Order: sequence, then structure tokens, then C-alpha cells
Amino acid sequence: MDELRDFICQMEIAVLEESSLYEIPLGSVDMVTPPVKHGPWPAATCAAVLQVWHTAGWIGLHLPEHPRGWNIVAADWCTRLVDGGSLIGPDAEELLNHPERWILGHAGGHAAPYRTAAGETTPWEQWYGPALETAQHLPLKPHDSKS
Repeated sequence: MDELRDFICQMEIAVLEESSLYEIPLGSVDMVTPPVKHGPWPAATCAAVLQVWHTAGWIGLHLPEHPRGWNIVAADWCTRLVDGGSLIGPDAEELLNHPERWILGHAGGHAAPYRTAAGETTPWEQWYGPALETAQHLPLKPHDSKS
């Protein structure tokens, strides 16, 4: 699998698993023999793909409940959560536009993408095309100069 396709597939998995935003750019490791490493990727590249899917209406963002002991720093949008913890559209867009806010220990980093009803009924092939169109023009490695 080429690097670009792998990246987009890993982004799909991050949405399906509702991974915290701070985790997504770090990548992942498949614990097989030998282990297969995916990423890391620039947060801005991850954000660009998530923005495409959010604009299409296929994903939203929510802030999952966390144990009190975690002491997560709240964001101003935390007072506007709806439907059990979902960010309203403009707040989700703002967070996706600022991946520098995806910090461990801050609400922005712990927000997680989820599939909307439209996303659950839209075939993966339709998700893949727009993501590929966007990601092919962006760096896939941190500090990559590709533009």
C-alpha cells in the first residue's frame, strides 16, 4: 500500500475508532510480526482531511466523558456542547482549522471525530476520493517541504 493510501485509510480508522484529535497525528503501530508503523503525520494534513469530511457532513466532533482526575483544561466551546457532548458546527470547524490546539490535557486535544448519520450511510469510496484529492497536495511527513 502506498504512503498516501495508507494515510487516508488510517484517517478512516481514526474516525471509526473515535480517536482523540491529539492522537491522530502521532500515527499508530499494528502489532503484527514484524510491527507495521503508520505515521506520524503533520497535524495540519490530518486536519485538512478531517475538514473535507466535516464539510461533507460525514463527521462531527464530540468531547467524550473523562475521569475527573484527568483535569482536562476546558475550551470556551465546552459551554456550547449539544446532544451529549457534540461540538456545534462552527466550533468543530474552528477546532479543525487550528490543529495546534490538539494538545494532550486540553479539551481541544481530547475532542474526537465520529461518523454522523450521513457518514454512516455514505460508502467509503465516496469518502476516499475527496480525501485523496486534498491529501495528495500536502506533506505526509512532519517537516516535509512538499506543497
